[in-house]
Amino acid sequence: MNCTEILKSLGLNCKILPSSDGKPIHCISTPFEYFDGDGIHVYAEELGGFMRFFDAGDTLFHVAGSGIKFRDKRSIKPIQKLVEEAGAQLSEEGEISTLATSEDSKDGFRKTLTAILNIAGWEAENTGISTDVTSLASEVEIYLREWKPQHEFLYDQPLAGISGRAHSFSFLIDGELIDVVSSAPQSTASEIRKLADIRGIPSQVDTPIRVIIDDRSNSERARQEALILSRFADTWLLTALQDTITQMELMQH
Repeated sequence: MNCTEILKSLGLNCKILPSSDGKPIHCISTPFEYFDGDGIHVYAEELGGFMRFFDAGDTLFHVAGSGIKFRDKRSIKPIQKLVEEAGAQLSEEGEISTLATSEDSKDGFRKTLTAILNIAGWEAENTGISTDVTSLASEVEIYLREWKPQHEFLYDQPLAGISGRAHSFSFLIDGELIDVVSSAPQSTASEIRKLADIRGIPSQVDTPIRVIIDDRSNSERARQEALILSRFADTWLLTALQDTITQMELMQH
């Protein structure tokens, strides 16, 4: 494999990068960008009779740079799912890659690039809200477990929309899908797009869905956002959930 052959098969700009072991690594420039304008690149190297396409960890590095943090393995599941849906792999170190024969190099490149673009799209939608929502969901779970102490909690439950895109919900409890959002407009707007996509499938019009909105920092805005979300799902202000738990505790004494 050489840079000329990659260019010929993919029709993209490519350059050879130096490596510590002396084996050539090819950097392929793509016409795609992250939401902030940074270019997206795919790397390739030869491994025996195979070609390995990878991102060298650039994608998750960019996600981290946008302020989105992954606290544990559970919080990175949305990323893992996007990579797997593209047919690529995500390593423990956060590198996206695909191994392909020379004959299947175009397919290997496509899978790696698709995984990167999937995550880039997810990053654009979630920048500024994912870290807050992930922490918020962990906090809300405490109250939900007091509300439904006898029920099993399932996490990151998938549901496809009419667009064909798979969406995930924070919890599935007692047959009801539950999501948690802040009152920030970008957080609720992302939730509305997801719910509209899901409700677009006739068989899912009546699927039980509840959205819990954190109204503690801006109660008026939270109520306004709740009115919009209520067109697609049951809504519950977080303070109302907290009051419910308080009343349950009083009744037990």
